[in-house]
Amino acid sequence: MAQTTPNHKLTVAGWAAHDPSGVITPYTFKRRVNGADDVSIKILYCGICHTDIHHVKNDWGITMYPVVPG
Repeated sequence: MAQTTPNHKLTVAGWAAHDPSGVITPYTFKRRVNGADDVSIKILYCGICHTDIHHVKNDWGITMYPVVPG
């Protein structure tokens, strides 16, 4: 998992690819609490486009895993 700073206290979950196999698995990570200059949004739905698939499979050689598509 990527390094987090000490103020990253909220544990959240999603789905991520961890290698070029294209397999998406559950992923848990920590994020910081929103500050006074941050905006919170609630995401209800997410789609995967063809570009996401290329990125998950590292077709362009630039993907940094884990990657959360969508």
